[in-house]
Amino acid sequence: MTSRDFCYWLQGYIEIGHDQMLDAGLNHDQLEIVKRHLSLVFKHEIDPSQGSQEHQAELQAIHDGNLNGEIFRC
Repeated sequence: MTSRDFCYWLQGYIEIGHDQMLDAGLNHDQLEIVKRHLSLVFKHEIDPSQGSQEHQAELQAIHDGNLNGEIFRC
């Protein structure tokens, strides 16, 4: 697993298992620190490697569920 893969895994794990992580021993403040650091990794390391600002804006629109009026669902 690469560090990039780990970041994506961790992000998904936090999104899916937020309450379970709190139950497992992390307190709210600790979990927020992990989330902030993960956001920094995405901002400074992963996002810039995903192409031009225009391409990144398109990816963000897809992530937000709206690209040119189209709605995307998983």
